[in-house]
Amino acid sequence: MIDSKHPDYIARESQWQRCRDTFDGDDKVKERGEEYLPKLKKQSEEDYKSYRQRADFFEAVGRTVQGLTGAVMRTDPVIEGDIENAGDITATGISLNSFITYALTERLLMGRLGILVDHNGERAYLAGYNTEQNINWLDDRVILSEKVVESAADDIYKQSQIQQYRELVLEDGRYLVNIWREKGKGWEVVDTIEPTKQGSRLDFIPYVSISVDGANFSPEKPPILGLANMNLSHYRTSADLEHGRHYTALPTPWVTGLNEGELYIGSQVAWILPEGSQAGYLEFTGQGLQALEKASEDKRGMMAALGAQLLQSQKNGVEAEGTQKLRHNAEASVLVTVVKDVEDGINAALEMMAEWEGKTPATIKLNTDFSDIGISNDDLTALMQAWQSGGISHDTFLWNLQKGEVLPEGRTIEEEKDLVDMQLGNLDA
Repeated sequence: MIDSKHPDYIARESQWQRCRDTFDGDDKVKERGEEYLPKLKKQSEEDYKSYRQRADFFEAVGRTVQGLTGAVMRTDPVIEGDIENAGDITATGISLNSFITYALTERLLMGRLGILVDHNGERAYLAGYNTEQNINWLDDRVILSEKVVESAADDIYKQSQIQQYRELVLEDGRYLVNIWREKGKGWEVVDTIEPTKQGSRLDFIPYVSISVDGANFSPEKPPILGLANMNLSHYRTSADLEHGRHYTALPTPWVTGLNEGELYIGSQVAWILPEGSQAGYLEFTGQGLQALEKASEDKRGMMAALGAQLLQSQKNGVEAEGTQKLRHNAEASVLVTVVKDVEDGINAALEMMAEWEGKTPATIKLNTDFSDIGISNDDLTALMQAWQSGGISHDTFLWNLQKGEVLPEGRTIEEEKDLVDMQLGNLDA
């Protein structure tokens, strides 16, 4: 069936889900319910809803990915040659720089993505496909999942998403595209496209896979997975901590000597108790919440360390011989490796696009200045933690990576606070 998934896809699917959900943030994580936050024993549905709502999801994955892609894109890519449609590389209004940011984000977050080079009859353009859309691949074909929006026949304002699959096929040495949609109880081809280059059929599939192993379609562990798992662990600890605070924050009154009836508390209420009765308040004592608070702080520290590791050089890493990984410096950080993969992949796509239009291909070179920052590992971890927690602005985070200092020259503490508040407001919007 056209909607069948590759075994390697199925093996990684749950990992991708965790990475994607933690990147999307609080609403998406809480929407998953018990998948990420199991119910407490004998907890009612209403109590669980409150338990989940009180939990704090600390958006470390989203801020880390944003910070690292920003470290790359703070300097515009160097373009050698002419890219005629750099301001609209997708034919949908997305610039080349924005497309590169998307590619960096996907490669860092999920480990891979794909770029389809296509033609609309007037010009060639690039189309990005995230890792979840690359559902299957064989020697002579690639299957991509797509959602298209269509209006109802009787109401153009009533729109719905239609699932379809784009099958890229190399048949008898010629490239064609089949569009599959569900009809009745099965799937069928509703359109077949045979793209041509200056009147001749293409003899290759114009699709580039960007992954850990270059053009290899088989996915590997997402670079951000460890951080995503710790982010969810911190979320569960936060739920328990806030649950405990909720039930221990307010003292609970107690009374002896009464067998029935209800007592109300208020400034205009007095209790008349039988002789020998006693009254008092139960108040929380003990170390239980302190242990949860320490666990929460420890996990925040671990998330900062995991984020910082993506910037640190991998001096002890050993790579298998004979693989494309050998083109990377053995001491390169994860982020440098991601940058090089994206750079190579987009250059390959630009070459295909230029070939399709009979033009000389242009190339890009991405910024890697962050790879030689003069910051110790401990300071880098502290810097990452300050950024993840919203203690410093994105601008200051990037400036620190470049200079190894504290605040940009001329910026006051008050100005920094205003910038942080503004950016946190944008993230919450």
